[in-house]
Amino acid sequence: MAEIQMKHLVTIIILTFTLNCFGQHFQFDKTKISRQTEIIVSKIAKTNELMGSAVYYAGIRPAQYDNFAELQNRATQDELVELTNHPNGVVRCYSFWALTYKPSANLLPIVLAHIVDTASVNTQFGCIGSREKVGDFFINLVTPQYVDLNSKKLTAAEYDYLDSILVYTPNTLYAKGNAINRTKQNETSYERVRELVLKENNQSALVTLAKFKREQDIPLILNNRLKGERYDQLFFTYKAISEFPNNAFLPLLKKSLYEAIDKGAWSTEWRELYKAIASYKNDTVLQLLKVPFTQTKHENIRQYHIDFIFAAVQDFYIPIYDDLLWTMWENEKKINTKVFNLLYPTNPDKAFQLTKKTLQNADDFYYLNTGGFSEGEETPVNLLAVMLDTVLVRDRPYAIDIINKNVREINVHQFPTFADKALKLGDTSFVSAVFDRLKTEDNPHIYLKATEVLIALKDKEINKRIVETAKTNPALRKDWGGKEFTKLLKDNGIK
Repeated sequence: MAEIQMKHLVTIIILTFTLNCFGQHFQFDKTKISRQTEIIVSKIAKTNELMGSAVYYAGIRPAQYDNFAELQNRATQDELVELTNHPNGVVRCYSFWALTYKPSANLLPIVLAHIVDTASVNTQFGCIGSREKVGDFFINLVTPQYVDLNSKKLTAAEYDYLDSILVYTPNTLYAKGNAINRTKQNETSYERVRELVLKENNQSALVTLAKFKREQDIPLILNNRLKGERYDQLFFTYKAISEFPNNAFLPLLKKSLYEAIDKGAWSTEWRELYKAIASYKNDTVLQLLKVPFTQTKHENIRQYHIDFIFAAVQDFYIPIYDDLLWTMWENEKKINTKVFNLLYPTNPDKAFQLTKKTLQNADDFYYLNTGGFSEGEETPVNLLAVMLDTVLVRDRPYAIDIINKNVREINVHQFPTFADKALKLGDTSFVSAVFDRLKTEDNPHIYLKATEVLIALKDKEINKRIVETAKTNPALRKDWGGKEFTKLLKDNGIK
């Protein structure tokens, strides 16, 4: 075992030395590239943007992706390997991407050669435009269950080896932080992680170091600051404390809390501050978590504090936080699937009354729109639908009234849930409510859904009323929504 570890260490040292010597000056031999492939490469380099198969809000297939597909189909495996050293970063990325579709390609050595490839490229995947380092893109591509799932991935052993190289090699890739976060806890890794903190002020290493929970590291955590930042200097300090909730950190957390509630502008590090506080899971920190509810100096940012507390208490949940969660549901309008499932069994009657109150004012409850996963579920759970079913079982008349009310009034995000529930129940009163909405609605997402619900009833008289309503509400025939509305009627034989 010792011999294997020594060989592993020698490999790392040699690789590190090689990478430091050659830097990002990759040796590219253009004589190995055919004229046909060179033409494709020149088109990719001219556009100079790494793009997916469907981009922007319209989800169009860009010409650049066609260039990639052509490269994938025409370039040989040897050419693609050589092109991973091309001077243009986008060409390097597309070439390696194409290479991941070659079953016989040996990807790990190429990834290792590019862990210091910090050239940034513009990317566009879906509607999200960003910038990414070439080395990070290479690593993301070969990460199991990530990015292009059809690409060839590294084996578990290869991925572990890559992590070990990343941790020991000086580089600025985002992947290095991830590798540090995955570091296994043993004495060797402890020494390396501590070294990264001391010599490089590596913030990911600080968080990993905290996982070892060694008292000798308390001063390192207490004195840590994110250098070069005007704000959020304690972001990673709080993350580290969440991993190692030692009483030595409580004075800092208390001081930070009172400074935060006195400020007139919010900070992203507050999210981690409240997680750090909640991680102690005792009555002392429970009292600290209650402070912002009544003592925040600026009402306009109070909501940020409440949102962060709501998230923190869930991340570090124990029953001692139940009363705080009840308060946030009742007074702060904070409820989601996870919290609902936690609280309902503890007091079904109280939860039922709050559920009715929530449905009465569903527009005010943002988290009802976000969905969530319940334990053992693979698809998101629609909490709004769960609440409606809960009330239907215990108070059906009230539920019917609530559905009618919301079908007439609710926002575009929640309308489909109420409309679908109305259709499923088949109560005749819903028809009137849906038509009331259809008569005045100008939002296509609402009136198209309302029309679908009415058509699903398969009633000729209702279909006639849809046509008549369209005559009195001209919005139903306007723009793209109007075209979809007309098509909807035509597809269902409604004239």
